[in-house]
This record gives sequence, structure tokens and C-alpha cells, in this order.
Amino acid sequence: MKVLVNGTPLLAPLTGIGQYIRHLFTAMGQIPEVSLTMYYGTSFKKGMTQPAVGTAQAVQRTYGLLRRFIPRPGALRKVAESAIFRYLTRGGAGDVLYHEPNYVALPYKGPLVLTICDLSCFDHPETHPKERVRLMQRDMPASIARADHIIVISQATGEALRRWFQVDPARITNTYLAADPRFQPRADEALTPVLARLGLTPGGYVLCVGTLEPRKNLPTLFAAYAGLPADLRQRYPLVVAGMAGWGTEGLMKSAEELIRRNELRLLGYVADELIPPLYAGAAAFCYPSRYEGFGLPALEAMASGVPVITSNQTSLPEVVGEAGLMVDPDDVDGMRERLRQLLEDRAYAHDLGHRGLLRSKLFSWDRCARETFAVYEKVMLARRCGT
Repeated sequence: MKVLVNGTPLLAPLTGIGQYIRHLFTAMGQIPEVSLTMYYGTSFKKGMTQPAVGTAQAVQRTYGLLRRFIPRPGALRKVAESAIFRYLTRGGAGDVLYHEPNYVALPYKGPLVLTICDLSCFDHPETHPKERVRLMQRDMPASIARADHIIVISQATGEALRRWFQVDPARITNTYLAADPRFQPRADEALTPVLARLGLTPGGYVLCVGTLEPRKNLPTLFAAYAGLPADLRQRYPLVVAGMAGWGTEGLMKSAEELIRRNELRLLGYVADELIPPLYAGAAAFCYPSRYEGFGLPALEAMASGVPVITSNQTSLPEVVGEAGLMVDPDDVDGMRERLRQLLEDRAYAHDLGHRGLLRSKLFSWDRCARETFAVYEKVMLARRCGT
């Protein structure tokens, strides 16, 4: 089966969509029936290979110039990508299935599978840049309407899709994500030299990972952490790893006092090879997000054997189950109490971390790839039968 995938999110620093593409289609490469081609903005590449660094940097420089001189570069980028994709696939598409993993499909006349990770631009538009909301609300409905089948990454996203677009459940398949095998428990002696590069020590910090943007609910975490006893804050600084996103003005204001006391450390973007040891060295992982399509950071922490506190909203209960602590995202006192409990009772924290590790093994990229391939087979069979 010939499968064409839009891999352009791999050209930028990897966020959730990029990680989904990389892991899913690496695993898909183990399915012999699949002949995979990746589209990288201006060209096609056979198989799941990361685009060359020079190519990615050139594309990023181009988009950087667009942002400087054009008021709405996102819209122009989408027009350019659509025109190039239409030209490159002009020779016919009946026997090639196109999988769009990033919400909005490019122009294509053949069979289409669409992945929608979340509906936050519809459920919580205030947590996104206005241009992104405008583009999603304008273009996503048409992609949903013409897709042969839609993949979601949680039951919560499937429910939102049916609520907003009345999609027939028969057109929706849920395929859970998984943690990369690199996320695993690690001995302190292996962690010490790596974490020293970040000014950290094994078991000596509370961790949160994610793009700095309103949906991640970091001000609530900061307020909860600030109320911990002073000795805990000194022993376990709060470490946040993630690129600056949007709407960070209020976030930075809420962080000022903690940063001044050296109790909060904003690491910014952390190199990919440092992320697994950063997880594994944490005393606790706190992820108070208000809205997640899946919540992969929580699962990555669990796979690292680290106890997890997260919110009880959207998909996160599906991921964490009984193996983590959940609180309402507005419950500052509840979040503070659970943090205090984990940091003061290390035996309990170790037990919770072990439960999370066991639960993380229920999720697999190989399983995700097999379930995705089953969707492809269903779509191609329906096309051949004319249904």
C-alpha cells in the first residue's frame, strides 16, 4: 500500500505533532505492506527519514523572513504549501492514500485519512494566537468533511469531534500514543553528569514540560508551588522545560518572585538528547494542563518511573488512570497538597512512580502503527468497493 504523509512539522523544533509523526511513521516502517513517502514542503522523500538539518534551517529562515515582512505569514505559508502539493501530486492519486497528521489537509483527490489531535481551537480559542484560530476554524471543517476517515488520539478528542461537527462515529478511530523507549528509569550515577549540564541533581527538582502558553495552566502551578514550605522549595526547585509560545505576559509576571528567589528555573528549549534524563531525574512531575488531546508528557514521566500529578480534564484521565494523582486545574490548594505529599513522603512517591511505570507499558507505538494501518486498509477497501 502506497502512503503519502505530510511531514512538514518535522522541519521545525519538534512539538506534539512532530513527535507523533516521527514515532508513528518510524513504527509504520516495520509494516512490510506499507510503502511510505514523506512530503517536506517542496519535495518528497521515500521512507521515514528526518529532513536534513540544512533543509529544515532553510525553511525556518524563509518563514522567519515572512514573519518580519508579512502580517499573516501562516496564511501565506498554507497557500504556498497547497499550491506546491497540488502540483507535485498532479499525476493522479487513486492508488495512493494521503495521511494528513496536522488537522488541515492539503488539496488531494485521492483517499484521505486525517488525524485530529484536539479541538482546543474550538473549545478554548482564547488559549491560541488569533491567526491560528482563524485558520483552523476556516479550514478544518472542509478537511473533516472530505476525509474518508478521521484518527483521534483519545476518546476525549473523539467526543469533541462529534460535538462540534456531528461526525459519524463509524468515521472515527482512536489510536493512543506512547512514550519513546528512551523514557525509562535511570540510575543516579548515570544521571549526575548529564543533569549537571543543566545545573540540576538527580531527585532534586520538580519538573514540568511543555510549550509556555495559556493552555498549560502554569500560573496555577506556580501559585501552588509558592505555597509549599520554604524548606521544600529550597530542596526541590521547580523546573519548567519548553519553548516560549504565546500569551506569556501574565505567566512571566506570576513567575517573577519565584525566579528572584531561585526557586523556579525556566530552561526554555532543551536539546532532545537531554529530555529523557531530565524526566528521569525529577522527584515529581506536575502537568496541570487545562486541555490536552492526549497529554504525552504525563506518559513520558510515567515511563521514566517518576510520580505524576496532573489535571482531571479532557484526555488526561485516560492516560494516567489510577497510576497518578489528578486535581481540578483551578484547585491551587489541592495541587499544593499533592505536591507536598509526594515531596515529603518519598516511599509513597516511589510507589506511585512504580504504578505509573507499569501503566505506561500499556501504550505502544507499534500498536498505534498497527491500528493506523488497519484504518488505511478499511479506507482503501471502501474505495475499491465504491462505498
